[in-house]
Amino acid sequence: MKVGFASVDITPPLGSETPGGFTKAYLWNIHDPLHVKAGVFESDGVKVALVGVDALSLKASVVKKAREIIEKTCGIPPAHVMVGATHTHRGGPVVEWVGDQEKLILSSSDPDFIRHLLRTTPSADKNYLDTLALKIASAVMLADKRRVEAVCSVGCGREGSVSFNRRFKMKNGRQVTHPGKGNPDILEPAGPIDPDVGVIGAWDLNGKFLGCIVNFACHGTAMGGEGYSADWPYYLDKTIRGVMGEDSVVVFLNGACGDVTQVNNLSLRAVEFGEEAARRVGQRVGAESLKVLSDVGVETGAGDLKPIAAAQKFIYLERRRIPQERLEWAYDLVKKKSIQDDYRWVFARDIILLNEISRIEPNVRCEIQAVQIGPAVFVSNPAELFCELGLKIKKASHFPYTFVVELANGCIGYVPTDEAMGPAGGGYEVRMGLHSFLTPSAGGKIVEASVELVRQFTPGSIPEPKKVDRPGKPWNYGLALPEDV
Repeated sequence: MKVGFASVDITPPLGSETPGGFTKAYLWNIHDPLHVKAGVFESDGVKVALVGVDALSLKASVVKKAREIIEKTCGIPPAHVMVGATHTHRGGPVVEWVGDQEKLILSSSDPDFIRHLLRTTPSADKNYLDTLALKIASAVMLADKRRVEAVCSVGCGREGSVSFNRRFKMKNGRQVTHPGKGNPDILEPAGPIDPDVGVIGAWDLNGKFLGCIVNFACHGTAMGGEGYSADWPYYLDKTIRGVMGEDSVVVFLNGACGDVTQVNNLSLRAVEFGEEAARRVGQRVGAESLKVLSDVGVETGAGDLKPIAAAQKFIYLERRRIPQERLEWAYDLVKKKSIQDDYRWVFARDIILLNEISRIEPNVRCEIQAVQIGPAVFVSNPAELFCELGLKIKKASHFPYTFVVELANGCIGYVPTDEAMGPAGGGYEVRMGLHSFLTPSAGGKIVEASVELVRQFTPGSIPEPKKVDRPGKPWNYGLALPEDV
């Protein structure tokens, strides 16, 4: 098989917007550059590309444009290109929650009021989006050009000490997101984590490490400050390349972490934000990745990972309907208060904008994709998928290695579990807004479609380590007796 890797800088100009919150924010420094990183795998004439983008999320239109360029230049079909956002909250201006703002304004009965609300929402930079599409394509083109004969390995480690479910069941019978460290009203976490660290590594035939794909589930919310940053995946990258070679490439694809972060609310540990926290998560996940890579090499278990295959399907998910009384409440609050007066103002704003969006687009298109590399399958969706739903996909898969990738090929907001959306639920991930707008059935539909897609493929075999030709004999020194006789 042939494998190639490449990395392209996508750091935006200083002063650009950074998404990740409910209102506008800007960054005026660079902690570490942002990148698009790509790996291209080929076997028996079939190629696939796995791409990680240092961004909060991705617009489907950007991925579509990049795929079109990739198909023209590299011959890789769109369904064979998976593009996932790392979900760093210190990325560039990629998010436009309401889509086409001008279309929304023109279709409204009160365009001036809608324009006023939109001024408070995060906005994407069209020039940056156009550049991003070209750079995603460029990374794949370079990786494709750098393909060499290679051997690969696949494995899965476990790192369960740096990620935590941020939602909790409380004594009052409700669920709360980030209830506060040591809160005595906490009963237990409302959901699981996924400690799997999935790794596919590649070496050329001379034993040089080319790069790897790493899959782990944790929000990119550790790094604070005013600078652009890949967040903890930056330290994942530094940890792996520091051992395996600085000219190698680490492609990170985030797992189902819609309710999973680096903050442990059951601990009184003080430092869980900032550089120290980001370094801790990245180094530990990186160290576990190195443990997986250390078990194999060119002579000890790496080989061809066949077959290579990919497929995609599209499903349509319903938006939640907004009750008339909720809409009236939203207009009343927004007009009487300001964004500084009441935290509920942003939810009220979102209700009004969602009502306008739903008139234009009542359903949301959702791409489910699966990419097979031998005994491993990457199965993706464009949601901030709750961890429990990702674990359901893994449990139902017949592959030895199943790696769930969220926020891939687009963004459709949070997709919680049925329980989280139920009467005892709670937390902002389930509160109706621009970040959470699908019906409770969305999670089940994504799981079902993902499993159906994976079942189209037959897993390949796992390369075995080389074995000795014949039984061995004791070493000379091993025959020595306790005393010379």
